[in-house]
Amino acid sequence: MTLTRRSFLGKSATFGALSPLLARPEIVAAIQAAAAKTSTAPTAGENYWQNLYSSGSERGESAPTPNPARDPRIAHYDDRTGLRWVQEIKLPELASFVEDAVISLELTAFRAGSQDKSQLAKVKFAQLHLSCQRVTGSQFLGPIGWAALATLSASKASSLPAAQNSTRSASTVGQAHPPQPQQSGGPQVSHVVLNDGAGQMSVNITTTPTTSLLDRILGVTIPGTKILTPLLGFPGIALPALQSFYTFYGQLEKSHAENFLLNSEQQDVVVTQQGADNSLISADALKLVSGTYVFLPKAQENDLEKEMDNLIVQNGYLVERNSTAAPDARIAEAVPSVSYVTLNVKVEKASDFPATSTFTDPMLDSAPSAAAPPVSQKSKTNNEP
Repeated sequence: MTLTRRSFLGKSATFGALSPLLARPEIVAAIQAAAAKTSTAPTAGENYWQNLYSSGSERGESAPTPNPARDPRIAHYDDRTGLRWVQEIKLPELASFVEDAVISLELTAFRAGSQDKSQLAKVKFAQLHLSCQRVTGSQFLGPIGWAALATLSASKASSLPAAQNSTRSASTVGQAHPPQPQQSGGPQVSHVVLNDGAGQMSVNITTTPTTSLLDRILGVTIPGTKILTPLLGFPGIALPALQSFYTFYGQLEKSHAENFLLNSEQQDVVVTQQGADNSLISADALKLVSGTYVFLPKAQENDLEKEMDNLIVQNGYLVERNSTAAPDARIAEAVPSVSYVTLNVKVEKASDFPATSTFTDPMLDSAPSAAAPPVSQKSKTNNEP
């Protein structure tokens, strides 16, 4: 689909996010230049974003990822169990209650590994995408979290942020100055209702091609603010609108397979033992318990496997257990080849969620249910991965 100034205006106005940028002559010029180009076949990124949510209503179907070597591998850490692969989390470790669950998702850090610094050095920006949806009937609906990451530039390709300077929701990468508080546009912590403790999640990291319209947009907005802010934040959005937005976003980004540092399908997740018996959830669903989750590419999982027993998580970063080096050095020395993003997860009963948070389910415009109906049962011969 050709991206014109008119279609850009229509789409961005619909989502209430990007249309103010049309007041900037640099963006208008970029749109006009994009519209003048001959239409070409969709990039791998355009196809991926267009199809990521399109099969959400068809169970058992999923869109292929642009780069299978960049499919995520996931580890979990807490002080009791240490660092382990998520497949080692057993069903009895999940919370057990028959009501809706509220999960708090907090993006804590991004660390670029040595294998990816050359790719990051070619761009000015990268995008970190996190979405988590609830299961309702045959549709996946619910809140979505979005954050933008400033990436390593060619002049700072070997620089990493100090641990004490990392933000809690969108990490600053390769910036010399300490990050400032985030502006509005997306929550630092996303509180998501999962009906019956079951849902879906995806996590992606893409470098932004310097030839893309998104690069032009970020080039105008990010340097002007001098701080890192979420690009977009949806408090709650229905599946058709979400799919339509990402189709539009893919046209802005036009990423290729090599632009994906991490790409995931929509993956089933469960946070309660009762959620694992939901008829809409697969038997190998990702189990989410309170703690820190580490997402890394499949191509680098062996490097982490060799060092897992020697690693802990501090301030969102992997560090060697007995290291006495300075904070920045500890971050750089731990599994140096591996790129990863960390996500803090907290699971609570809807009835226990703090009233001071004034949290309501945006899709229902009401408080989360504290007395959900029993979940649908299904037969499974093996409930463990």
